[in-house]
Amino acid sequence: MTGQPLNCFPAGSKVTIAHLDTCRGAKSRLYSMGLIPGTEVEITSGGYGPCRMKVRNSELVLGHGMASKIMAFKAD
Repeated sequence: MTGQPLNCFPAGSKVTIAHLDTCRGAKSRLYSMGLIPGTEVEITSGGYGPCRMKVRNSELVLGHGMASKIMAFKAD
């Protein structure tokens, strides 16, 4: 299951990270922020522009470009 980019989900969606489509340096930085495959994330503001989300009791904001490289699928 490949999923779709984080910035394609509407606000209020709960998704699970599938994989990261980015270089090793960026992947390492995203892992350190808790964006690890299998992690559940709640999108609080999506669409075009910054993507705001809740991850493990923290709030993160990623730019549109970086959010488009994080593949996820709807959480059950």
